[in-house]
Amino acid sequence: MLDLIAFLAVVAVNRLLYVMPMEFDLWLGRSLGGVFYALSGKRKMVTYANLRAAFCREKTPKELRVMAKASYTQAAQTFAELIFMAKVDAAHIEKYVTIRNFERVTEAAKNPKGMMLISAHFGNWELSLVTAAVKGHPLYILAREQKMKRLNELFNRLRESKGSVVVKKGADIKRLIRVLRDGKSVGLLADQNAGANGELLELFGRKASTAVGPYRLAQKGGAVILPAFIHRKRGPYHELVVEEIISIKENEDIVPYMEKYNRLLEKHIKEDPEQWFWMHKKWKMNPERKIMVLDDGKKGHLNQSMAIVREIKTYRESEGRDSENIKVNVVRVDFLSDLRKAVFKMLAPIFGRNCQGRLGLLKWAFDKQSYDKVSKEYADIIISTGSSLASVNMMLKSENYARNVAVLDPGVLIRRKFDLVIIPRHDVKKGNEGAKKEKSNIVVTDLAPNLIKAEDMRKDNGAGQDVSLQSEKANVGIFIGGKNKHFVFSEKMIREILSSVTEFCEEHDSFLHVTTSRRTSPKIEKTVEEVLFGQPRCKTLVMGSKDKDLGTVSRIMCECDILIVSLESISMVSEAVSSGKRVMVFMPDKVSRKETKYERFSDLLASRGYLTRVNPGEIKTKAGEILKKKDSSKIINDGRRIREKLYRLF
Repeated sequence: MLDLIAFLAVVAVNRLLYVMPMEFDLWLGRSLGGVFYALSGKRKMVTYANLRAAFCREKTPKELRVMAKASYTQAAQTFAELIFMAKVDAAHIEKYVTIRNFERVTEAAKNPKGMMLISAHFGNWELSLVTAAVKGHPLYILAREQKMKRLNELFNRLRESKGSVVVKKGADIKRLIRVLRDGKSVGLLADQNAGANGELLELFGRKASTAVGPYRLAQKGGAVILPAFIHRKRGPYHELVVEEIISIKENEDIVPYMEKYNRLLEKHIKEDPEQWFWMHKKWKMNPERKIMVLDDGKKGHLNQSMAIVREIKTYRESEGRDSENIKVNVVRVDFLSDLRKAVFKMLAPIFGRNCQGRLGLLKWAFDKQSYDKVSKEYADIIISTGSSLASVNMMLKSENYARNVAVLDPGVLIRRKFDLVIIPRHDVKKGNEGAKKEKSNIVVTDLAPNLIKAEDMRKDNGAGQDVSLQSEKANVGIFIGGKNKHFVFSEKMIREILSSVTEFCEEHDSFLHVTTSRRTSPKIEKTVEEVLFGQPRCKTLVMGSKDKDLGTVSRIMCECDILIVSLESISMVSEAVSSGKRVMVFMPDKVSRKETKYERFSDLLASRGYLTRVNPGEIKTKAGEILKKKDSSKIINDGRRIREKLYRLF
């Protein structure tokens, strides 16, 4: 029924356009193009995203939006001219079409084994094929079969009205071979996505599946290839540009010739970008994925985002994909002020599809360097950690027509705007555990995502076996955090912990490795230095305020067998547990009366045997008990949970 309605509508429009002047037909096409652009939904977003991927570094979002709309009006004008095609004759071509290098067509047509005129969905490509026929070179046109059969047959009759013949893809391909053997000419478009059978070649910096068939056919049969592109110059006036003849020898590699066509296509598109058919998913087979990681300046948040990048690479490898095709771009995000940040966060939930090409609010809220980076980079996947960047993530998802990931709960009102939300269990509100699990875009993890992997932390005895805790000797790592609104660190507590651990190391002939965090107060850092300065059992002492080495934590974890961590750092506790080492967690001095998420987090892990909760005064005793057990530590596999839902990003 839809086919019949569309057929009757086009016939009616054909009758109208046939009796009206060409200028009216084009005006009507432009007007309808604007309407189609406004109503096209996802296809409009694909158009803008393709333009952004190609030109974001040289065009502003506003300019890209104008180009996207212009591509619709251009396509609508082409459609209007196709319906008008029955009126096109030699006089029309002479008046409205300028041909550059037409002598190349004449020369190529002399080839006894045929000529293949290869064009693209660019300008009024239908008019270029008609022009060849009117000029004495009728073509056998290879056309894709459309779903609406009546409408498809109508368009084919219009194409054949000037002497060309339509050859359907598929069963009629043998006919095409016979045509070339008879020395006749074939016309086809070679710029569409060629699917799994195509050759992946670069087009505007991204791999696109390029049709192999035309080049193999020309090589095997001896036909010459003639690339040609038609530009709309003004209204009904066009310029048809015929490029140099391509002749492929029998034993030559065809890929360089395919790349040559892509370079020609790029050249013509750059001259008139809006005249290409950007609605088409040309890069559908592209194996590469560009990931933009938004960085709010918090080291822990960046590590969590990068942990998701690692899981994405592992997931792609499990699918037989090369992880090298994952390209990561970390972008630092800085707001001009806390006020602008708050306003932006408040308004972000109202943004949807219509914010493509409209980044004025983002420009108002960001400093210039941050805005330039996010507006001039294309991404397939956006990743952010923390609620402060969730609104930015949402806007850039729409701008790039990308997939997106939020680590930590972005809030109940906007969770659905993310393709994947990763929420550590301690952030799940009581009574809502089941609801989150049921949501297909939500993954609840036991730990905060992190970059520590147990297999990288094992000490090898040379025979491939883990030698941790195989003797009475065990190195100890201490990770001291900093105060927050729930906890503080006292000098007395720190002295008690360090003294207890030092005694343990003396008794077991072990060594101590200590680091503080950036949040540790200068007063506590000074206490740590006073206690451990000159202590022979302390092999590593790194103050977080001075540490610029991103590998300090992982090196200490790798070297040690028992890890002692302050409870107020969920990220650090998560890393310690992920290491596969024995973990002891102590609670700093508490100033909050209510139970905190830090306590719930550590209690849950302790109940499952992943760590041991200790008081500062009992560290020495508990460490000795752990040493005597010599049992294997338990590993949490949050990565598997995350990877099970990463299909949502691809």
